[in-house]
Parts: sequence; C-alpha cells; structure tokens
Amino acid sequence: MESFGRLSLALMLCASKALCLGIGADSVVSVNYGANAGFGQDSFPQIVLGMPKGTGPMMGSLDVLSLGKNGDITLVFLDEIMVDGPGSDLAVFENPFFIGGNSNNIYLEVAFVEISTEGSLFIPYPFEFDSTIHPVGNPARYKGLAGVWPVNSNEGIPDPRNSDSSGGDFFDLSEVRLENARFVRIIDAGDSIYDGGWDKGAAGFDLDAIVAIHWTDAANPFMVTDAKAISDTEIVVHFSKSLASDSGFPLEYFKLDSIPLISGDEVLVSDSITATLILNTTPSLGDTMPILTVSQYIGSQTGENLLNRYDKQIGKYFGISEVCDSQVNIAKITVFPNPSFGKVMFLVNVKQEKTYSIDIFNITGQKVHTINANSNKVLWDTCAKSSEKLASGYYICKLNTGGENAICKILLFR
Repeated sequence: MESFGRLSLALMLCASKALCLGIGADSVVSVNYGANAGFGQDSFPQIVLGMPKGTGPMMGSLDVLSLGKNGDITLVFLDEIMVDGPGSDLAVFENPFFIGGNSNNIYLEVAFVEISTEGSLFIPYPFEFDSTIHPVGNPARYKGLAGVWPVNSNEGIPDPRNSDSSGGDFFDLSEVRLENARFVRIIDAGDSIYDGGWDKGAAGFDLDAIVAIHWTDAANPFMVTDAKAISDTEIVVHFSKSLASDSGFPLEYFKLDSIPLISGDEVLVSDSITATLILNTTPSLGDTMPILTVSQYIGSQTGENLLNRYDKQIGKYFGISEVCDSQVNIAKITVFPNPSFGKVMFLVNVKQEKTYSIDIFNITGQKVHTINANSNKVLWDTCAKSSEKLASGYYICKLNTGGENAICKILLFR
C-alpha cells in the first residue's frame, strides 16, 4: 500500500519511534485548475502526495503542481486523521524562493487554506494581508497564507514538522477550533492578494505537499483504555499503545473534574502503556470518584495522538474499598496492572506497620524472588533476585504475614 510505504520511510528516517515524521496526504479529492495552470499535471496526483521535495531558499522546486490563478485542490488523509497537538498540526509546502538571496523579498504565489473534518463544511484559516508592508515579496505582508516560505525539507530531511529548519507554512487546528480533521483545501489567491508591483501570480500556487504533524491511525487510534484509583491519592491510567515518553507528561494533560493537576502532583510512567497520577496536593478521592479528562496531546511511539479526549469517571479499584471491621485482619494481596509489560504494584491488606514478605514462584514452583515490606503498597520491577527480568509467563505471588497468608497470580509479557 502506498500509505504504508510512506509511513515505513518516515519511520526509517527517524532517530527513534518517538520522533517519527508527519504523514503526507493519501489522496486527491478534487482539483480545479485556473488560468495558466498545467505544470506538473503529467505526474499528478503522486506529485502532491507524500513528503515535500524542497530545493532550498535560492530556487523553487519543480516537483510541484501548478493550480493556476484561482485554482484549487482538495486532499484527504485516509489512513490517518490529523489531530490537534501542541503547536502546529499541518504544514503546507509550495516553492517560493529568495530573490537575489534577500529573505525579505521572496518570489511567492500565495493561497488560502481551508480545513474540514468530514469533507463538506470547510473552515478557512484566518489571514492578514498588509499591503503597506514593502517590498511586495516581504513575507510579513502575507500572515496566515500558504506559499510564503521556501522549502528546505526533501523526502523527510530536515524533518518537515520542524518549522525552524524545514521551511514551508504551518497551521494549527486550534486556530479554527477543531480537534481533528481529514480534508485540506488549497485555493490560489489570484489577483485578490496582488495589488501592484510585478505580478507574482502568473501561474498560480504551486503545491508540493501537505503534511500532518500530529495524527492518529483512523482504524486503530491511540487512546486511553481505562483509569482506576489504586489508593486515595493514586490513579493508574492505561493506554492502548506504547507511550512516546518514558519520563512522564506535563500535569496540564490531565484533569480531575475539570481541574488540572497542580504543582506537587506527579505523572509517572511505570511501563510503556501505563502512567500513574500521584495526587500529592489533591484532596483524597472520596466515595464519588471524579471524572478524569486526558487531553489529546499525548502521543504514542508510532507518532499517533489521542484522537478524542478521554473523559470518563475513574473506576475505584477494590484494593482501596473500605473494609468492614470484621475483615481488617484478613490478609489480601492484589497486583496491578495484570497482565503487565513492566513494573507492577502490589496492594496488600495487612495490619498497619506489620512486616510481611511476598514470595514469587514460577509455574514449576521454583521461588524466583522475595520482597520484604511493611506498607500496603509495594512497587516491583518484575525482576528475579538476580536482578534479571523474568521471562513472559504466569507467576504465583504468595503473601506471608506470619499468620494468615494470601495468593494472587500475575501474567508477565516481555
């Protein structure tokens, strides 16, 4: 598949999966040529799909499709959906260049940009055209329009998502108040923008490529699968795919009853698909569990973002349920998450400040590790006593209190 090939190329060009490239448009929905169009039609539609093929600031790329005066083109992302992330979400690449090397005098043919979620209602991006700024090639005249800045990125190098190095023109979904979009329409500005001086709109806007900077797999989006409280101040959040960060996320990505986490709280990534919210300065969770909101800005290691907000009531894990007085001496052990791909947490119900041990056995009955503790929560790195990670499979965890004992089973994946 063509889109799979582009994605594979993007992944190969990345230093790591967490830094993979954006995604080019999959298909052309429609094109309407204006006067003086024609260049690039022999290579259409491939010439406007995939990654840009820029040639730098001193000359315009010839790998482009000329729309002609007032021409327009609509492209669509089929396999992926563009989503609102931090900063810009869409890059549009044309072929302007510096005249005589002067970055304040660019040969350009600009266009309006419109965007749509479903392909029928298109929302135009706001722009500012200031005819008092000279010369006519000064990019400051054309804020919010496409076709203003030269293109350096060629087949993914530099990264087309980086406006500082790739060139091109960048757009943010939040500017038009959309959380996601599939369709992009480019409309040559024609004579409506040119108000004197030499005519730079003779052949119209020349489209090289459009690139989604933040995106999600339309068929299998990266998403939150569940969120459960494991104590009065801790919430474990599971994701459907590996997280792009192993060092945590900004607090503002998470909200409880519409209130963002604040300084003093923590977000810890315990394994590739799990994050734990530590509510050090947030009131303890009561009988009515709060609504957890997770923003769509969190990314997966394949470059995808949450398509829509996770906005649901947190589940109360039975390990923090109130225990009747008649049950306070009943030993209980639970492990979470289960199955696990990394670290796990044992929730132990024993008398306060009572020392206990947890023995870990493999399915043959061999003891592979022992944990000694005296708190009701214990974090285990799923390593054996030799510090080597245990192999995939089932393990039996036996709680020894010196009196009553309890057993639980855990499944590890590597």
